[in-house]
Amino acid sequence: MRVLFFVLAMFAIQLPAMAATKVAVVDMERALFLSDAAKKSIKKFESDNKADVDKLKGLEKELLKIREKLEKDADVMSDSEASKLKNQFEEKGTEFQFYARKLQKLEQEWKQGFFKDQLPAIQKLLKEIIDEGKYDVVLQAGAVVYTSPKADITKQLIEKLNAKK
Repeated sequence: MRVLFFVLAMFAIQLPAMAATKVAVVDMERALFLSDAAKKSIKKFESDNKADVDKLKGLEKELLKIREKLEKDADVMSDSEASKLKNQFEEKGTEFQFYARKLQKLEQEWKQGFFKDQLPAIQKLLKEIIDEGKYDVVLQAGAVVYTSPKADITKQLIEKLNAKK
């Protein structure tokens, strides 16, 4: 009984301190990649890699065309024609996968580089928001199961990022 009383007393002492803790949640990555700077950088990335994107789109069209032809004309095609089309489809598929992986790798490298370059500025702006809001604890959004929208400071961070020129 004394142990239970002691536990309840300790909880009662800490309750006011817990109630006074101000907590916020932020998604730094989302804030950064929704910022105006990111949108500008994305456009540059897309223009720098336009040839590869166009090549990928062209290969996709060719693959669809070959598949449709195979499905549509398979009954009237000779075995050698069907085999030739299947080989073409495999070759184009391999080329498509090459360009898709290449673009995926380039995009990942761009994202990592952009985040690394912008991290000091985003941390500084986040610190300003934390100081202004007098937050005791700020959690990364991905680690939180639930949060009230009023506890999410990501929008404030995006606004500060966009205001910074």
